[in-house]
Amino acid sequence: MPKLNNTHLPERIQEHIAKMERGEEVEAKKDKTLLNEQQQKELKEALAHQQKLKKTHKRPKTQEEKDAIGWKEIRDVRLGIYKQALEELNANVVDDIRELQRQREAKAARVFMDAWSKAIDEGKRGASAESAGNIALTRAGFTPKGSIGLTKRDREIRESEEAILKMLESKLSVEKKEQLDLVREHEKAVKKRKK
Repeated sequence: MPKLNNTHLPERIQEHIAKMERGEEVEAKKDKTLLNEQQQKELKEALAHQQKLKKTHKRPKTQEEKDAIGWKEIRDVRLGIYKQALEELNANVVDDIRELQRQREAKAARVFMDAWSKAIDEGKRGASAESAGNIALTRAGFTPKGSIGLTKRDREIRESEEAILKMLESKLSVEKKEQLDLVREHEKAVKKRKK
């Protein structure tokens, strides 16, 4: 299973919060995967404080007594830490996405440069070395710069847009079809002049 990054964690933490609020039991070992070291430390300290309270005080019978001494159930302590962790992650989501993008770009650059350097060492020059780098990028799952990189979904969307345009054109009156043909001819002439 791939390592969780900070873009995955909010969703997982949200699921755990919902489970705890419904009263379902959530495994304590998930704390290590979903919480950072600081949050784990806070959770451990809060649980130790509650254990200390339970040793020194009898179980309170009313909510006022619980509030007065700071008594909480273990589930409530964990729930509070998880909510705090979720707030921190949501506050830093843009920075986390930028960091992931930076890491991805650095990895792509490393893959390209390694393949390009190897091609140069083998005696290839110019476009051949650059092509070797682009091939390595594609093999590593990156889209080389300068390539269109259409996905299956992009092609399907383009096809559906073209089908809609053809359907709309078929519904046009004769005069509007003539105007559309004139506009297209003009656009072709402009493109020829630019070349």
